[in-house]
Amino acid sequence: MFLEFMTPEGFDALVIVSVAIGLAIAWRRFRSDLQKPLPEDAPDWARNRHTAASGTASTSES
Repeated sequence: MFLEFMTPEGFDALVIVSVAIGLAIAWRRFRSDLQKPLPEDAPDWARNRHTAASGTASTSES
């Protein structure tokens, strides 16, 4: 049988490696989404929070 190498320890390692790769890909995608500018139709509360977090204070506050 060609799956003789698949011991319980080997299967556990395969699952752990798969989860680690998935988490790394998800983290990379999450970080790239945070770097994107906000869309034009973003609500004011989100736009204010985004400008405060990026360090560029808005001068048009009343």
